[in-house]
Amino acid sequence: MASSAKGLRLLKVLENMKKSAPSFDVKTVMSKMDLKSAGEGVLKGSFTIEPSMCNVGGSLHGGYISSVIDVFSFYSQLSHPEGRLSWTTTMNIVYLGQALQGETVDVEAKPIKSGNLTIVQTSLQNAKGNILAKGTTTFIAGSEKYQKAFKDYTNFDVYEK
Repeated sequence: MASSAKGLRLLKVLENMKKSAPSFDVKTVMSKMDLKSAGEGVLKGSFTIEPSMCNVGGSLHGGYISSVIDVFSFYSQLSHPEGRLSWTTTMNIVYLGQALQGETVDVEAKPIKSGNLTIVQTSLQNAKGNILAKGTTTFIAGSEKYQKAFKDYTNFDVYEK
């Protein structure tokens, strides 16, 4: 999928945030991602499993997977024309496989429902195409004052198509 104009702006903002933003989502998740495309609510990327992402057995930790799903789904919904600064209200994850340190994991998030209440499905799979986890995340959009604050902080206007 090619990136939309809004998705390209989001990718640029995310790349800039990787250099300077001290937030959990950027430092822990997005700084590790090789982002591929964004647009119409779909976000694609990949990461290589580092030791800090693993449990004591050397496989990708479920807590890290849940962080990836939450953060990745948030940014995917921002790439949708109706995407807004939103907060997670529910998240359901099914863990289906494992991956070891050094392996590459592909991540894709796509919308199920968009609007004031947004639902996103995110999947993680290994290089062989085996699904490691699937998560469904529900978001509620913030009020206008939060949309403006987000624009001021990130230089990303959620209303710009």
